[in-house]
Amino acid sequence: MALPHSSPFFHLLLAFFFLWHLPLGFSDQSNCQAWLVQSIPTDMPDLQLVPGVLSTGDVLQWLAGNATKSLDLTVQYWELLAGPNDSNSGDYGYSEAKMKKFGADVGREVYKSLINAADRNVDIRIIQHSGLYPNYVQEASDLAAGRTNVKNITLLLKNWWGTGIVHSKVWVSDNKDIYIGSANNDWNSLTQVKELGIYLVGCTKIARSLRHYINNLWILSTLNSTDYTRTIFDSQWQASRKVLAIRKSRRS
Repeated sequence: MALPHSSPFFHLLLAFFFLWHLPLGFSDQSNCQAWLVQSIPTDMPDLQLVPGVLSTGDVLQWLAGNATKSLDLTVQYWELLAGPNDSNSGDYGYSEAKMKKFGADVGREVYKSLINAADRNVDIRIIQHSGLYPNYVQEASDLAAGRTNVKNITLLLKNWWGTGIVHSKVWVSDNKDIYIGSANNDWNSLTQVKELGIYLVGCTKIARSLRHYINNLWILSTLNSTDYTRTIFDSQWQASRKVLAIRKSRRS
């Protein structure tokens, strides 16, 4: 059975694929430890965390809370802060008691941990998609406001390939501790949706590889896509496509 890209199992398989295909000698041996990470809806009392599996909300708070130098994030969208008083929000109309029962406070604590990291002068880089209505990337913008150590950029992959989004959910703390999984920066992903991921501690070589990936996305965000792409007509499928333009080097 094919797994949809939105499936948490798909993201976990990607994480294991990434780790499995690292070159020989690339592991951190005894210094690198790994745990499964999971989100379980709070209103499903018969569905409990598997013993030994960690909570997504806890792991994200640990990553931000333990960071002393750097914190890199790739984010699809932001909704860590619930909006029961915002008429444009899907949370609108729920009481504070209901929101607490839903576990919305976990998202607030994760966001607070990011603020605390920023206030400790941790260098934070955020690469994100354009986000979702109604707040889009407001939480990231607020985090960066007035803080030179926090940088956030929005990367629109559709400008490069005609479609696509930043869909990966990765946190890298101090170039050694990592979260890779399906959970969005959304309080619902922490307490109302089944999510799956992996938490890696002390894995400097894996973190270095992920940071290289993030650096490439960061560089891509600084380039003008029109200088590197062109639109062609695919006669086989009778459709226009945006492709990378191959530049020929000039010979002297």
